[in-house]
Amino acid sequence: MNLHTIPSGKKLTGWAETVIVLILMAAGFAVRLYDLTDPPLDFYSPRQLRSAIITRSFYYESLNNSDPTVVEQADKLADLERYEPPVMEWLVSKIDLLIGKEVFWTGRIFSAFFWALGGLFLYQICRRFAFFSAGIFSLLIYYFVPFSIIASRSFQPDPWMCFWVLGTAWMLCNWSEKGSWSSAFFSGFIGGMALLVKIYAGFFVAFMLLGIFCASVNRQNRRQRIFQTLLIGAVMLIPSAVYYLIFNPSRSGDFFSFWIVSLSGLIRTSNFYADWIAMVKGLIGLVLPLFGLWGVLFIRNRQVKGLMIGWWLGYIFYGLFVPYQITTHEYYSLILIPLTAISVCPVSDTIFEKTRQSGKIAFVCSLFLIIVAAGYGAYSACGYLRGTNYVLEPASWRKVGEAIPQNEPFIALTGDYGMRLIYYGWRQPSLTWPDAKDDTLFQLAGTPQADFDTYFDSQTKGMNYFVVTALGELDNQPDLKKRLESFPVYAAGNGYIIYDLRNKP
Repeated sequence: MNLHTIPSGKKLTGWAETVIVLILMAAGFAVRLYDLTDPPLDFYSPRQLRSAIITRSFYYESLNNSDPTVVEQADKLADLERYEPPVMEWLVSKIDLLIGKEVFWTGRIFSAFFWALGGLFLYQICRRFAFFSAGIFSLLIYYFVPFSIIASRSFQPDPWMCFWVLGTAWMLCNWSEKGSWSSAFFSGFIGGMALLVKIYAGFFVAFMLLGIFCASVNRQNRRQRIFQTLLIGAVMLIPSAVYYLIFNPSRSGDFFSFWIVSLSGLIRTSNFYADWIAMVKGLIGLVLPLFGLWGVLFIRNRQVKGLMIGWWLGYIFYGLFVPYQITTHEYYSLILIPLTAISVCPVSDTIFEKTRQSGKIAFVCSLFLIIVAAGYGAYSACGYLRGTNYVLEPASWRKVGEAIPQNEPFIALTGDYGMRLIYYGWRQPSLTWPDAKDDTLFQLAGTPQADFDTYFDSQTKGMNYFVVTALGELDNQPDLKKRLESFPVYAAGNGYIIYDLRNKP
């Protein structure tokens, strides 16, 4: 890959530039492997554990001479809602087969590797319109913002989706310059992979395609560009359309009905926009995104400018489409990291140019301060990971799983939608009892619970046991606690209580 596509006068020596970029990429990858084997509970554990559970089922299915009972149980536990095709989980299971055991941290390595690799695409885009120093500054943001380090190593589709979105952006830039049918096809192929990994990538790649089309079309190439754009769009859509409309239509419809339609009214409230801004501020601050929005206006490359305007519009419409998730789920804004990193490049380019004109000392000092800031970001992220130790969690959940009677239907009030119990305890609740956040979600969706007694009877019908591991949440639901105390305790231990529902009062 050519790392110095920039007009004459803005190049660093080719080999030196390549070495520096590769060193940053290696450092960005290495810092994400810190505390590698700590359980995946450091960042939105339900999503990570879901991927780990699915990966485990693929692993045991492919393992030679595996116990059929274990294979059957792993498959049963992995029968979860799958809104994306489990391509990533299948690939990670093959890595587990190569190393000879099933471990969740191979997924962490997978995500970290592709995030690091995505930096090459990001740098290539920046170097189309900016100096080497500004491109490096964007890489430092991409690799070493604390939220980027913590979230991009998580075992879930979003980091991999960001990689494919960056690849699509880079390929679209190539297409806008070359105008060849082959570059159009590969732009569609890479964009199609982004959609297949996570369908929400469609917002970003579609608006990027629209933006770069508007920026590159003219009277001479109009006919060809229109047909090539249609080709790109078709190639992008076909794989996902086949999966979601043919292989997974019911679950896709259920997801759209509840998470999108029923919660769409949030965008009419002022709290939604305040919460969205607060979310962004908590993740990366407001300075970088604001400079990014401003910086896009000063991108000198017309095609890249159109692409970046489209990308920002895609993020905005994406947030309006998923108003609940964009304000409550941090990883829904992970795409903001590469988007902001590229967008601030024109601003940093101008600042570096001014400091360069002020003399070498000012320029070197500014670079030194930026490197120190990046180092501090990495140090802060590692400090957070070091301070969150979950090494004792797996054994505790195994004990809970062993305490629950085998082959008996049970309902559970537990964290992470039961994922910790499924992954570590090898036990899957027949139903999960909602916690306070779920109650709030149901009210926002316009589907509040019925009165307590009616709801309790409907949820516990056919259940033999009620497992409680979220004891603090039980204290917050006095009606439930009072009702459960009327049943005998089947078993109790450190952090859990199992109520026997077979003899109802």
